[in-house]
Amino acid sequence: MSSLAARLAALFAQFEPGPPTPYVLRRDVDVSGVSGTGVVAEGCIFSAAAGSRGVTRWRGTRGSTVAWDHAVDVEPIHGHDGATSVVLLPVSAMVAVFTSIAELEQQRGGDEWGRGWNEALRTVHGLVERALAPHLSDGRERRGDTKEDSEIES
Repeated sequence: MSSLAARLAALFAQFEPGPPTPYVLRRDVDVSGVSGTGVVAEGCIFSAAAGSRGVTRWRGTRGSTVAWDHAVDVEPIHGHDGATSVVLLPVSAMVAVFTSIAELEQQRGGDEWGRGWNEALRTVHGLVERALAPHLSDGRERRGDTKEDSEIES
């Protein structure tokens, strides 16, 4: 496992059994004439460990916050028969993508394809590293990462 993969695993482990899921309420038709159309609210569904409860914050000058005992109630109550939909940010899928990227390994050998792959991999690992740097612990000294792991990240 590369250093980046280990650091991502440590970050994501804090959110077991799964991360909270942010969402927006996107309204196509303003049935009530109050909140308008487009994204009218944003919220979060908490993980099963937190009871799958949720919270919604309405945008605009009349903004308010609603806490839900059952987050699945948001759309039936505010959906207005399809005029408004809940758009989830697929955090679990994004975690899987980051983890898969971090676990990709360099190619052995010096052919053109291998060199191109390794260069692209270093670039992608660097982008992930920079984007998540404030959230990743740097445990290299404690784990004694190999030269190979450091080469991928540089």
